[in-house]
Amino acid sequence: MITPDEIVSALLPMLRTWVAGEYGIAIGGSYAKGSGDSLSDVDIYLFANEVLPAARRDERVVAELGAEARPESWGADDPFVQGGTDFWYAGQRVECWLRSTRAVDRTLRACLGGEVRREYVVWTVMGFLSYAALADVHSMKVVDDPHGTLAGWKAAVATYPEALRQSILGRFMPEAAFWPENFHYRTAVQRADGIYTSAIVQQVLQALIQVVFALNRVYFPGEKRLARAMETLPVQPSGFARRVQELLASAAMDVAGLEKQRRELADLVAEMRGLVSAESS
Repeated sequence: MITPDEIVSALLPMLRTWVAGEYGIAIGGSYAKGSGDSLSDVDIYLFANEVLPAARRDERVVAELGAEARPESWGADDPFVQGGTDFWYAGQRVECWLRSTRAVDRTLRACLGGEVRREYVVWTVMGFLSYAALADVHSMKVVDDPHGTLAGWKAAVATYPEALRQSILGRFMPEAAFWPENFHYRTAVQRADGIYTSAIVQQVLQALIQVVFALNRVYFPGEKRLARAMETLPVQPSGFARRVQELLASAAMDVAGLEKQRRELADLVAEMRGLVSAESS
């Protein structure tokens, strides 16, 4: 099977024709993080301020790779901030994510200073967290960086920023702690309102996940395959990944089952809050 490095090497001449001016190209996603498997696509990051419109990118893919590549592009052309062109190459799904160099640079600087933003977009289950850009840069494998832009970014995020850590802990620990003893959660349990309570559980657990990565000074790696990533973290409530998965999957939709779930969620929140407090003392 052709490797991601071989795929990107073969595609470089075409990808370079998509941009004008300074650019950088890297391998991202699961392969860059060392977690790629037979079901993974190949993620290519292309950073530039001027790129071909989506329709032109599709035309280039077909011209270079044939109609069987089946390109699909997305994103606004003007003003360009980010977009993508996905296609098939040598039997492998390739997703090329194009991002404005200026926009990424602004985001990195803001996050390094402690800014945390959350944008609700359809392609992320719990919303796009601005500081995910730091994780992308930290893990990406630079392929073509003629102007040194990507090298500079990687140097900037090499050490987990304390300002960002404090912002994440200060935002998401209170969010997680808001719900376990909340009146509306408890009455929803007594009504066996499983739709409402399941949303609460998901929200609390997602907040705790942000906390545990920040607590360990590890960049949040994104929503996929989180259990494996969390198991490696040295500072965490006992059996954290297992307990998260059990809380999401095991509740019976009756009063007794939902109350058991609520108590277990409260215990997990209390343990995490204790770890955060210990770190602060």
